[in-house]
Amino acid sequence: MTLKKTIYSIIILVFFLLNSCSSLRPIKDTSLNDKEIIEDKISGKYSLTISFGKPYGDIDVSLELYYDNSQIKSRASYFDGRKNISVQINNTELFEGAIFINLFDSEAGNVEMEVYFDDENSISGFYAGQFRFKGERVK
Repeated sequence: MTLKKTIYSIIILVFFLLNSCSSLRPIKDTSLNDKEIIEDKISGKYSLTISFGKPYGDIDVSLELYYDNSQIKSRASYFDGRKNISVQINNTELFEGAIFINLFDSEAGNVEMEVYFDDENSISGFYAGQFRFKGERVK
């Protein structure tokens, strides 16, 4: 083997080794783009109706989902016939595309509210695991 072929073989070998090393390749950071997409899809104000059945009937609820310091947060209130009542939110989490809101209900204590995104402007879910609701983005 000649010196020229040896050098050529070494150059090709080094090229393939460098090209195949994943740690040397630049990795595109998509976390910021994914976060922006999630914020655009989820953040907003929603009007929803929870169907409780008798004796309570349907209750209209205002729900706001927003980001604060890279964490999903929520605010909720409902109209009791005389005034808007704020709901105490204990925790809001995003898990596999759904929002889980742990809140305090004066009638039932701590309950979970599951929010699913049907499309960019519609939500649905369950209150306390059994009362169905539907809603739409208002802002």
